[in-house]
Amino acid sequence: MSKHNIRLKDIAKELGLSVPSVSRALNNKPDISESTKKKVFELAEKLHYQRNEFAVNFKNQQSFIIGAIIPQIVHHFFSNVINGIITEAEKAGYGIMLYQSNESYQSELRGVQTFQRSMIDGLIISLSDSTTNVDHLRSLQNHNVPVVMIDKVSNALETAKIICDDFKGAFEATEHLVQIGKTKIAHITGSLEPHTTKERYRGYKAALKQHNLELKDHFIKKCNLVSQEDGYNATLELMKQHDKPNAIFCATDPAAIGAIKALKKLNIKIPEEVAVMGFSDWNMSSVIDPPLSSVIQPDQEMGKKAVELIINEIELSKQNKPVQYKTHVMETSLILRESTLGNKNE
Repeated sequence: MSKHNIRLKDIAKELGLSVPSVSRALNNKPDISESTKKKVFELAEKLHYQRNEFAVNFKNQQSFIIGAIIPQIVHHFFSNVINGIITEAEKAGYGIMLYQSNESYQSELRGVQTFQRSMIDGLIISLSDSTTNVDHLRSLQNHNVPVVMIDKVSNALETAKIICDDFKGAFEATEHLVQIGKTKIAHITGSLEPHTTKERYRGYKAALKQHNLELKDHFIKKCNLVSQEDGYNATLELMKQHDKPNAIFCATDPAAIGAIKALKKLNIKIPEEVAVMGFSDWNMSSVIDPPLSSVIQPDQEMGKKAVELIINEIELSKQNKPVQYKTHVMETSLILRESTLGNKNE
């Protein structure tokens, strides 16, 4: 008999048993004698029988697969979030199906539809910048598929959410610039639709107000992706103005790296003439010249927390127990480097 594609009926035929009896023996059911179980297990091992987990999970209406939709997989923050998700899911015996939305609502919608057909047990999602309608996620919930939002969230859907304290991080970043003597602080940001950029902008404004500094419209540059290129171009525009900033707080590290590149092109000393602060502490932030001061986000911990919450919801759903939705706020912290502190050795 071939060792490939061995089925229950092959084992049953070999031992002269019924298929249900073989199935019950392999599942160690008490109504099957120990001698029969022994024969079934020995033959199954000899024939290299592998249980069809998909069929079993389909019967039990559980796939042990969690879907995850992320705006950008190569993004430093999200790659660490994914690492946390996968690490925690594996501990609990779950696999992860990953989908990248590329900041597109339509792509995000296709991802949700694909996952729904794939019978995922739950979904972890960080919304795209262009997502304003969350009916596709509400549809998942209506089909008893739990949803947990992470980082980029929407208050239009009642679900568990995990966010960073973006307001506090931005407030402290801006306040640090004030404390080193900077009074003309510009802000490079993105769309104010996502929770993240909205809260960072709000923290920036609150810090200026706290220190009696004027909020100047021409110091605020809104970009598309808040990318390195966006930060570079926005900084060139800022430095062309008659009223120039002496510090720039960027909503992302890539934008801050672009700002540093532009300032160096203009032969502007960093931080003596213009200090630069980022947000997220990308892996490149510590090795650029000068090294970038930034706001640290607990990215891996956020991913692990998301898995913990989604599995808890899956278990409660199986027991027909109610779920209490909460927003979990993770703490941020500053890491200060030469882009705001200067070179202490000089």
